Amino acid sequence: MPIAVPVYSRYMKATTIKLTVETRDRIRALGGATYEDTIVEALDVLEADRFWAQADAAAAWRRSLPDHERERLAARDADVDAAFDCIE
Repeated sequence: MPIAVPVYSRYMKATTIKLTVETRDRIRALGGATYEDTIVEALDVLEADRFWAQADAAAAWRRSLPDHERERLAARDADVDAAFDCIE
């Protein structure tokens, strides 16, 4: 049975990486169609997790500011939003 190859992979260079047997087995156990699919999915999850961790940290920082500073930032954000509202 032929293996389905994503169209984009025809245009991308491939590389080889060395893994321990344990790491290979962990990737295999996750059950993706290919090792690459499994690794890409894991990287997507990791990147999303890091994004939301940074977003949460930024929100916590903003909440820690004094009221007048939060109000100043909110006004600045409103100015930026208004500027973008004028763009069509």
